[in-house]
Amino acid sequence: MTSRIAALATLLAALAACGSSPTPAPEVEAPAKASPEGMGLSMEDILGSAQSDTLVPSPMETQRALESAEITTRLSTLVPAHTEARSSEDKDHVAVRTGVVLADMMLTVKTSDKDTLLSRLSVIRESMAALGGGRDIDLILGTTRDQIRGDSVTRDKLVADLDDLAGAVIPELEFNGQQRILPLIQAGTWLEGANLVAKAVKAEGKPAAADALLKQPAVVDYFIKYVRLEGAEHAPESVTQTLEASLTSLKAVASKSEPLTDEDVGLVIQVTDNVLALL
Repeated sequence: MTSRIAALATLLAALAACGSSPTPAPEVEAPAKASPEGMGLSMEDILGSAQSDTLVPSPMETQRALESAEITTRLSTLVPAHTEARSSEDKDHVAVRTGVVLADMMLTVKTSDKDTLLSRLSVIRESMAALGGGRDIDLILGTTRDQIRGDSVTRDKLVADLDDLAGAVIPELEFNGQQRILPLIQAGTWLEGANLVAKAVKAEGKPAAADALLKQPAVVDYFIKYVRLEGAEHAPESVTQTLEASLTSLKAVASKSEPLTDEDVGLVIQVTDNVLALL
């Protein structure tokens, strides 16, 4: 399967369709296919909700939750070596990879060395330019680079700045009218963030500590709706239905009223690992 994924649907569905995946996704009965018209949704509806609400916990919220649960594992030790998205690749793949690197940077700001931060910021800046993010975002990222280089910003302030970047600045970007870019960035950020948090709580045997961070059914709903609307144009129906099944299994975890178990956290790790391995 080509590494240049045409859309979020094709990308995530590959976790079940790619025969080389070391740990296949659990089998879940595919939900009945729903049409956008039947759901009363449009891409504007979904993107509008994404821009008006923070779908995923911010870096500050994530750090506070981990500290409150006394999780001491440094997320920076859990970040694997990723293949960087280059500007010459298709924009969908660049967008998802940008989200992954953005999560890596945001969630490890306090424990990463300067060179690592600068390297990740360089990837984000190059990718934003390739995606058509515009001059303003480039200036912001350039200023952040200069502050890190000159040690003129504290790590706490950098967390706050990146919090604003991900929660307010990026969602306002128009990406030259390409509406699909924003949800793909968010998909990458969500996948990587959930993966790192799940691995941290798993390592310390504290699955319930992930409740505030992994119990995000609205996030899963968002991507299920996105796949239903966009998937038909970019992947076969059998593939998008498999993807919906995988997302549905994650939604079951995210929607639990009781504390998460070690098995629940293991499922999140398995599904997100399989997807991220294809990037």
